Amino acid sequence: MTWPGQRVWRPPVGLVAVLPRDYYNPRDPHARRPTVVVRVLPADRACLVVTRTSDTMVAHSKDIWHDKDPELLCDRQGWWQPRRVHRVDFGAYDDEDTKPHVIMSGDLLDRILAAYQEFS
Repeated sequence: MTWPGQRVWRPPVGLVAVLPRDYYNPRDPHARRPTVVVRVLPADRACLVVTRTSDTMVAHSKDIWHDKDPELLCDRQGWWQPRRVHRVDFGAYDDEDTKPHVIMSGDLLDRILAAYQEFS
């Protein structure tokens, strides 16, 4: 609960976390996926995230290839899938199961955001 006058922590665009599926899509066959915040909805205390898959057979034309990158919590090669956008409440990032989280920046984030904009 947030007390009056207390600021609510907002995940920034580019925040990467491996979220349990219950936060983004309870029907996902995988228990956890890397996600990146592509839009923040402060009035709703929620954000929109794009998911990543390591299944290299599931590439689509607008997916963003991403090599193995432990610094971004990605232990395998995979694809960021900007057509797979999910709403996540800010509170998901306070859960112990979603830590650590890191910030993505640079060209990779720019490409993901541009592809997300095409689908939105």
